[in-house]
Amino acid sequence: MTGGRLSINPRTAGILTPVFSLRSEHDLGIGDTSSLKDFIELGSRLGFGFIQLLPINETGQDNSPYNAISAMAIDPLTLDCGSDTLVDLQADDYVEICSSVDLVGIRGEAIQYQRVRQLKHRLLRKAFQRFMDQVYNQIDTRSDEFKEFCDRENWWLDDYCMFRMLMEREGGKANWQEWSEDYNTAKKARSFVETLFEENPHWAESEALYYAYVQWIAFSQWGDVAGYAEAHDMELMGDIPFGVSVASADVFGKPEFFDLEWFGGAPPEKVFKADEFVEKWGQNWGIPLYNWNALKSDGYQWWKERIRKTVEIFGSFRIDHALGFYRIYSFPWNPVRNDEFLPLTHDQASEKCGGRSPGFRPRPDDSEENRNRNQMEGERYFRMMQDAAKTADIIAEDLGHVPDYVRPSLARLGIPGMKVPQWEFTDGRVTSGVSYPSVSFATYATHDHAPMRVQWEAMKKQMAESEDGSDDWHGARHFLQTLCEFSGLKLADEKIPDFDEEFQAELFRHLSLSNSERVAFLITDFLDDPRQINVPGVMDGSNWTYRMKPTVNEVNESKDWKDTCDFFYTILVESGRAVEEDSYA
Repeated sequence: MTGGRLSINPRTAGILTPVFSLRSEHDLGIGDTSSLKDFIELGSRLGFGFIQLLPINETGQDNSPYNAISAMAIDPLTLDCGSDTLVDLQADDYVEICSSVDLVGIRGEAIQYQRVRQLKHRLLRKAFQRFMDQVYNQIDTRSDEFKEFCDRENWWLDDYCMFRMLMEREGGKANWQEWSEDYNTAKKARSFVETLFEENPHWAESEALYYAYVQWIAFSQWGDVAGYAEAHDMELMGDIPFGVSVASADVFGKPEFFDLEWFGGAPPEKVFKADEFVEKWGQNWGIPLYNWNALKSDGYQWWKERIRKTVEIFGSFRIDHALGFYRIYSFPWNPVRNDEFLPLTHDQASEKCGGRSPGFRPRPDDSEENRNRNQMEGERYFRMMQDAAKTADIIAEDLGHVPDYVRPSLARLGIPGMKVPQWEFTDGRVTSGVSYPSVSFATYATHDHAPMRVQWEAMKKQMAESEDGSDDWHGARHFLQTLCEFSGLKLADEKIPDFDEEFQAELFRHLSLSNSERVAFLITDFLDDPRQINVPGVMDGSNWTYRMKPTVNEVNESKDWKDTCDFFYTILVESGRAVEEDSYA
């Protein structure tokens, strides 16, 4: 492809999509680095400037990218395990392993994590075995490169490999607090693993090296994707969650950096009528708080290295729940005990927790002194991250209960915050997109939201089924009128329009015409797909399983998708955001 930016205009647009949602002709039931390359080609052809991804760290049994078992390790599920890409895997071995599974079933509409994980690890194990037999400790540059990787990354890789070895011993269970007494702390675990090396050195070394090998392959493939994106004048945008899972190699290996007596979340929300606990107590995410004093004493090296690993691949990244750096709503109990606390009064809960109660930590914003301290500390952490990120842009997800000092604080730091049009008001009226600060990131929806058509139709249905003038009726109408006003539509006789092509065009065009330097469209909006990537609070296993129905190449090449491609290309050109391509037609 040829062509590039017409100017140095920083205005750009992107598509938010999880890697796992992408589909290609030869994937193994989940999106991977090769299908991401296909998507880069599609985005580049249409004039998009970046692809916004969810975290790509290795997930646990709940498959949530926001509850990873490592803040550093890449998820093996993102890897292309075909023999053309995985150089240590022979074609015959690939065919033999894949022929023993139902590929048609695995490539179905929803991701089947257990089956996909088993298949990919079988392929990776076979590739690793050949690497050990024919490359490792031989006169071979790849052997040297692998050893250099292990030496360079030992600050996190050693703990990760130990954690994965023990996790495998526990049948895949990542919650180390439930592991055997022989190795349920880092100190005991290191001693236990040393014994394994003494008793069966060949097996122990091979097992540890396997997990290091997979990470070497992972960072190699993702580095290749980053170069591919750059060659197509595209940027990959990453995502770093504020918190870290308790059941992670990081908390297990470096417990001194975490406060395991408190768990982060969000304050009570009365709008969560279907979730009694959230309505009464708030959201308890179960992420341990940071021991910022210990991190500071170490020069914030853990955080700096986390950032540096991210920017090896991504040209920018979003900080999920950026408000947590200023203060975070916290619970003195693990969320596994939520049911126990649900019926209690606040006094009863406090007594049960030794006088501790849910609230903001390290302190509430209940005085000017506290607000100033929270702001000062938050800015210190963001400056630390900016130093580590160097030229990579940081975007702050600053949604929720936002203290009045946070957005001015981020603006002084030059960090874009989020603008969700239906939540932005000035003097009681929806804020016009042209009034957004240029240093901001505008979008209608995140991975936690339904596509806009689905939201629109749900609100119209709620209006129709609610009593005129009721809270539900007013809430639905307010949502609909807000988006109409933002899109510049004047309502004839106050009638709410249908979500037709004309309204969809105005909705997406006005987002793109906003003053924000970056705007992003959700993949399900791009495809007009009614499914939702994640429904907060749902625990039935359906979350994070969303896959595109067409392959990326079908969208890129098929006449069936030409109107969609033309539609978004036109919007980007009209709004001055398109990275022009001479070859687009």
